[in-house]
Amino acid sequence: MDISKLAGSLDEKQRARLDALANSNEAKALEGMFSDAELARAATEGDEKAMRDVLRRILSTGEGRKLAQMLSDAMK
Repeated sequence: MDISKLAGSLDEKQRARLDALANSNEAKALEGMFSDAELARAATEGDEKAMRDVLRRILSTGEGRKLAQMLSDAMK
């Protein structure tokens, strides 16, 4: 997955929604779970195993499940 390509395909409204989600209390609560290097490697290299591990850890928390729902709603 090319994150830059994905980001470029979003319209202004979608980007604004994602920015708001990134600054939400739920997202901030999850910040300490991962290193920047871990997330960057998983996202930019398309490492499916690493991405599954990241998602599993996120969705194992209440904040992560709420953030996932908010993300789903934002992309509608």
